[in-house]
Amino acid sequence: MLKFLANILQLIISPQKGWEDLEDDDYRTDGRRGAIDIRRLYTSCFIPVILICSLTSFIRMMYDGGPDFLEALQMAIIEFFSLFLSYHLAVYIFSAAMPRIFSDDEHPDQRREAIMVLYSISVIALIFLLGNVIKVRIALIQLLPFYVVFIIWKGARFIGVPERNIGFFMIMASLAVLGSVYGLNFLFNFLL
Repeated sequence: MLKFLANILQLIISPQKGWEDLEDDDYRTDGRRGAIDIRRLYTSCFIPVILICSLTSFIRMMYDGGPDFLEALQMAIIEFFSLFLSYHLAVYIFSAAMPRIFSDDEHPDQRREAIMVLYSISVIALIFLLGNVIKVRIALIQLLPFYVVFIIWKGARFIGVPERNIGFFMIMASLAVLGSVYGLNFLFNFLL
């Protein structure tokens, strides 16, 4: 878990170096890819992080004019499920769209795509945490998701996107990651 949080912090501070560190971590001693166990990363790191970040909705109850318990519970549930489901939706969109980015002799690495989505949504979870913990609404917090687009752009080399298709990749990845999180969040808030 500490390594996961350190990687997220490195991605926030220096996205290029963070993706390089993840790339180094993903090589086994024999030089092949696949050292990062995505299932373990998902169950023991990603799920607890999004759970903790969504539970910070209860902190808002302490502020004047904040939500009551049921409203805070509703916000926590919406944040958790929007982050949880957006990971799966974004991985599905990546797996459907990435073969179009690569030529016939190149093949996308679905493991690395899943790692990119997992870390990008974890950064968004931390943005949710900031929004819950800070008492006043700061416009800068609302603009932080655009920094996630920058993190994704710096990670294009991590998943091997050809230079000629960076533009299409950025549109697809931004819509897949940010669109799924904020789209599901909007949908859940609308329905409840």
